[in-house]
Amino acid sequence: MLRTVFYGVFLSLFVLIQTLYAQEVFKIGSPLPMTGAGAAFGEKFKKAYSMAIDEINAKGGINGKKIELVIDDTQAKPAVAVTNAKKLISSDKVIALVGGWSSGVALAVGPVAQDNKTPYLLEHPALDDITRQGHDYVFRLQPTTGMYSAALEDFLEKVVYAQEKRKLKVAYLYVDNAFGQGVAKYGILPYFKNKKDKFDLLVSEAYNEKAMDYKPLLLKAKNANPDIVVLTSYLTDGILLAKQTKEVGLQAKVFSGTGAGHSMQDIYEKSGKAVEGYFSSGPWHGAIKSPQWKKWRQDWENKYKYVPGEHEIEGYVAIYVLAEALKGVKSSDIIKQREELQQSLKKINMDTIFGKIKFENFEGYTNQNKAQGLTALAQWQEGKLYQVWPKDAAEREFKY
Repeated sequence: MLRTVFYGVFLSLFVLIQTLYAQEVFKIGSPLPMTGAGAAFGEKFKKAYSMAIDEINAKGGINGKKIELVIDDTQAKPAVAVTNAKKLISSDKVIALVGGWSSGVALAVGPVAQDNKTPYLLEHPALDDITRQGHDYVFRLQPTTGMYSAALEDFLEKVVYAQEKRKLKVAYLYVDNAFGQGVAKYGILPYFKNKKDKFDLLVSEAYNEKAMDYKPLLLKAKNANPDIVVLTSYLTDGILLAKQTKEVGLQAKVFSGTGAGHSMQDIYEKSGKAVEGYFSSGPWHGAIKSPQWKKWRQDWENKYKYVPGEHEIEGYVAIYVLAEALKGVKSSDIIKQREELQQSLKKINMDTIFGKIKFENFEGYTNQNKAQGLTALAQWQEGKLYQVWPKDAAEREFKY
């Protein structure tokens, strides 16, 4: 009897302490790949979140409350991420979810956030369909896959076509998965369809990411004698495509990827420098000319000892966007807090070191930042990837 009474009292005190503690902090949950193939990316975002949270907490937090990060390892598996998200919401009592790295994870977690009325902020998962489901608890600050090619499209029209002054032949090869289909469906294919007076898309082929030989595909592109070759690839397939492009003798005035594998250092080294001169269009590295961005980059390099890219700035800014929205949360009840945060996020209109953040409903998207302008075209020059277009985001002059 005494043991039962003691247990009941202990349980009640534990629940009370947990409730009081929850009222003193804002918990943000993140389903991230901390092991497995995506672990390197999970670590990038963990660093970015932690840096921003440490800065915010050092200044007193939000409304007197500190921010606490709770990470659950997804292993980059959507099914695991769904379990994680449910646990973060129901057991950890997070006020919001952030990130996930992969589009497959975010596509699976979105409905969980929606069903549980918990705000979910995306800063890298880019598949267009994620914010085309009508979910009003899902928000995205960065460019979608369909927006990745915006900087490339601008460059092709304002530089390449302007210099050549003739209709240009194009070959487009893209990986046949959610990412590749998204870039193709919402970005590259509509663009060239609308620009038939300037560009002739002669080859448009999806390919298997795990194929061991792309030479037949590349020979088809070569036979079209293209001026421009656009590739949407991951890393392993991107490396093989670059090597075999050299082997079959495929040449063009412009070779460009659309982020992903073509923006990773390994593609240069493991292709035997075959991508020297290639472009890559995708999310930019931020407003690099601003003093605030320069300070952030220096602080990052001092803290983590390497140069940050788009992943790091996306994660860092996502926390500051949530922090700004958390100022509108006044309730102590977690369910009410989530509702208040969702309404506060809808009102966000802020300038950040990543660029303008404002969540809008347009062209089938819900709570999507119009982020076409937050893209840049980078180029591999002497073993490093430098932003070269647009001019106000350029680190170096482009080579063409």
